[in-house]
Amino acid sequence: MLRLLYILIFLGFFLILPITSKQNPKTEFPFSYRVTKGDSWFGIAKKFKTSAETLAKLNGRTTKENLYERELLRIPKGEEKVSISPASLLIEKPSLPLVHKEKILKKFSELTYDPHKGIQFQRGVSSLVRASLPGKVVHVDYMDGYENFLILEHQNGLYSVYGNLERIQVTEGQQVKSKDRLGILAKDKGLYFQVNRQKLSLNPERILEAGI
Repeated sequence: MLRLLYILIFLGFFLILPITSKQNPKTEFPFSYRVTKGDSWFGIAKKFKTSAETLAKLNGRTTKENLYERELLRIPKGEEKVSISPASLLIEKPSLPLVHKEKILKKFSELTYDPHKGIQFQRGVSSLVRASLPGKVVHVDYMDGYENFLILEHQNGLYSVYGNLERIQVTEGQQVKSKDRLGILAKDKGLYFQVNRQKLSLNPERILEAGI
């Protein structure tokens, strides 16, 4: 059962939802809103009686970033009215998962027509993959398209995923510290890095910015 949970975390869980919505057009995320032409963070926030900053943070964004037509936004409700700030979830500043700061080839995206639940780094000079935060290795596996990957569990319900590894140098159940060696990158691929809070995918760049 735990193995299935970790696989769902890795896949981003919500990746299956656009397929579901095609099968049943009336089905949407609960407390969600589909962006239409001319919408703004402040206009949508006013409509749902919340703040633009809270709305943006809940969706892993900032109010300075553009909205995209047909994008699906989560709308704050109940306990979610307290904005989800990545910095507030961290017990210490995160480290870069690579020794050097590499260019990001593909950014985090929650667009329903082009979802990407993590970030894809360019394959540069860095080959050593390190733990971004202290935690426990809870899953080690292989998947086509992501090569060898592993999942770390951290405090406050956070998980981090490291994919495209040629060799993994930790074992399930092992405790690691920030910057501890996790493995070596595949020769022809950059690191895939994903951060989740339970089954909610967070923007890894926002997490890393708290430590830069």
